[in-house]
Amino acid sequence: MTSTGRVGRPPAGDSAETRRRILYAARIHFARDGYRATTNRRIADDVGITPGAIYHYVESKAELYAAVYCDTVDSVYTEFELAVVGHDDLLSQFSAVLRRACDLQTADPSITGFIVAVAQETQRHPDLLALLSPQRGRHMRFFTGLVEAAAQGGELRPDIDRRALADLLGAVLTGLARMAATAGDPQRYTAAVEVLDRFFDGSLVTSRS
Repeated sequence: MTSTGRVGRPPAGDSAETRRRILYAARIHFARDGYRATTNRRIADDVGITPGAIYHYVESKAELYAAVYCDTVDSVYTEFELAVVGHDDLLSQFSAVLRRACDLQTADPSITGFIVAVAQETQRHPDLLALLSPQRGRHMRFFTGLVEAAAQGGELRPDIDRRALADLLGAVLTGLARMAATAGDPQRYTAAVEVLDRFFDGSLVTSRS
């Protein structure tokens, strides 16, 4: 019999690595092809396993999508939490987050492509929403935490609407991600962040005499 080079159930020691490869391949396909067009066969071909082997890790395509979402969001926001360490004010923290997002986008565009498509996919497939619950809200919790810490540290004027500020910071990050994903050019993300830094430090526009 001729071997296909594919495997079914992996040895126990390889299970975590195979799961990681499945999630990575699935994210690329979900980001590029969309939820409906992505198939187990395409993912399995990339990983080098049989399509049925995917069911050793998830019970359905919906659960696979949710696993990719939860894994991706957890990874990204863990990176953002690390990025703000050592930065003592809100603007420098936000700049550090945007720059870390640039690094992630450059290293793996499927991260941004996948995340920005989630809103549309959950509108088309509402059954996915409940499965995403372990990480839903991580985005706003992160930015709300930054804003609240800034307020407690005396950085913000008392009349600032904290929720609105958290919404603004989150929207800037999301908007840049959507722009980069649509353009397919990570350098535009980086260039936009550099311009935003100049906006923050006052060097964006010439002073009027």
